[in-house]
Amino acid sequence: MRLTQLINRLAPAPQAYASIYDVCEPVLRPEEPLAEPGKHLRLLYRKSLRHPLLRLFVLRGCRHPLLPMARIGRYHEMLRKALNATPVHWRNRVWVRETFAPLAELLDRVVPPRWQLRETMAAPRADMSRAELDETLNCLARHVFRVWDKDKQDPWFPVHAQASLSGDDTLSGEAFLDILAGLGSFEQQNATLLFALLRCFLMACPAKLRLMRKPYKGLAEPLRKLGRITHRTAFYDAIFFELLYTRAVKNHVHPEEFRKIAAVLESLVRYIVVTSSEELVSPTGGIRHPAITCLPVGSRGQPLCKLSRRHWRLKRKLGFGDYVPDVDTTFLALSMARKWLLFLRNFGLQADPELKSACERFLNHPWIEIISEYQVGSGHATNPPTNKATRPLDYFGAVPLWFDKPFRKADGSVVREALGNEICPGHNMDILEAILVNRHAWRALSGQNLETVHRFIEFHHRAFKSGNFRRESAVRFYLPPTYVHYAGRVWDVFKAIPEEEKAVLDPEGKLAEIRKIGLDYCRRELLGRTVNPFDAAQAVLALVLLEHEPRRDGLIAYGLSVMRQALGEGLRHPYRAYEWTLVRTPTRIIVGSEVATSLFVLGAFAEARRYLYGHERVDLPLPKPAAQIRS
Repeated sequence: MRLTQLINRLAPAPQAYASIYDVCEPVLRPEEPLAEPGKHLRLLYRKSLRHPLLRLFVLRGCRHPLLPMARIGRYHEMLRKALNATPVHWRNRVWVRETFAPLAELLDRVVPPRWQLRETMAAPRADMSRAELDETLNCLARHVFRVWDKDKQDPWFPVHAQASLSGDDTLSGEAFLDILAGLGSFEQQNATLLFALLRCFLMACPAKLRLMRKPYKGLAEPLRKLGRITHRTAFYDAIFFELLYTRAVKNHVHPEEFRKIAAVLESLVRYIVVTSSEELVSPTGGIRHPAITCLPVGSRGQPLCKLSRRHWRLKRKLGFGDYVPDVDTTFLALSMARKWLLFLRNFGLQADPELKSACERFLNHPWIEIISEYQVGSGHATNPPTNKATRPLDYFGAVPLWFDKPFRKADGSVVREALGNEICPGHNMDILEAILVNRHAWRALSGQNLETVHRFIEFHHRAFKSGNFRRESAVRFYLPPTYVHYAGRVWDVFKAIPEEEKAVLDPEGKLAEIRKIGLDYCRRELLGRTVNPFDAAQAVLALVLLEHEPRRDGLIAYGLSVMRQALGEGLRHPYRAYEWTLVRTPTRIIVGSEVATSLFVLGAFAEARRYLYGHERVDLPLPKPAAQIRS
């Protein structure tokens, strides 16, 4: 017996309330000639909501108590309009808002459970010896290098993406309509529509919801073992570079470990600056410049991001086929490239001359002038944010997620903003850090460039002073602790700048006020309630980089003790995989991996070791390694 027939036999008798299939089947199942958007919607429905496992084990029996069968006609009409829509319809904001108003109303009736279990407590004061710090660091370093060396031909750090069918907890009806209208590809719009509908039905059935998602301790959600898409991108590698770089330059490490870290750093730099680079043109000034994409392809169109062929095809079906290089990955890479060149110089290391030259060329562009073309309030009207999902942030001074890159479709139309464009404060902190690191080369201390820097600082100052940095809905790709950690990275660069330059860059002391607010958040809210090891890593990184005092009062040591006590919680790894970053549309996709957790904990312990026990920042070269660095 075919599985479909079995499902139909097991289906319950007609009831008074509608299931998701009562809403979708009469409209999306029949075969009929359709335009491309409708063909994709029908295909996506068959591949997702009609998947036998989802139908049989999750959505079977899910009926919405607010949708009597007699009232589902308006939802049929909504889906019928979506099925017969053209790309012109999807680009019409008025049509989108009017057509999908019924679903927006249903989303507003969703009451999400309490997923994050966080009890208020006074953070116990702890202590940790230097020996315990070193023991933990050595354990983590061994694990990190073991993962890196697993692929002998092409080593890399894997990261997993996992969809949460319950959807994003911040998705109100208004946010849904705003996102739907702001997306540039009908594939993404179709996916957002179907997964928003799925959210409504799944959230209305608590028993089925418990099968898909469970409450967890802390802020960052653990990933499940099943349903992961494993991949590699330049964005992840740039952050991993920062964490390993911290270990190499802020701790006195064994020469063998130093050589290993140096080799890994060079490999990460090559993947980011060379493999993941493409050429773009700025939207107003027409400046040609490189940009870093997270999904690079080879000369034959094959993925270079370690994605399987099946997942690569699935990505395109979900609307991620036209992928625009992202702004913050590019600026993370620019900060990384400068640090790597200084790393080579300060330690007297040799590396691939072609790679060094590529980094120098990458840095040698008028980056502040380029990014000012995207900055809200700079006087340029190009490439603005297309949705306002991270409101109530004040966007003045911020830059949207994506660069401007047109895609010509089969019907001759040109699509921009394929994934929508919105403001993420954490990404903007990455940009500010890169500007401070490269302030002299990019002439950041005078003229219009300085005005651009001031606008970035003002944006972050408002986000912190208003308290919006605490809102998960406002921090687009991160949780609030990560944004605060990244503020610490900016402060770590800023505090080393000469006083006369500080006075020019931040005459009103706004970064110092951000520091104060961030420290208070870590002390009172973050470590003042239940945390898991990933949360604790973010807290310790932020406390150390923002210079918590008194440093030996036990608060930092408490965060370290949370991480140390959790060692061994992972299966064949020191730690579990936790939510590090997330994608809110078309559904909630959380991203992380076991090795990513280890790297963040490694970075936290490395920073704390220096801060608690006086291990200075290495401004002068350590003894040179015996071997040259070659990839």
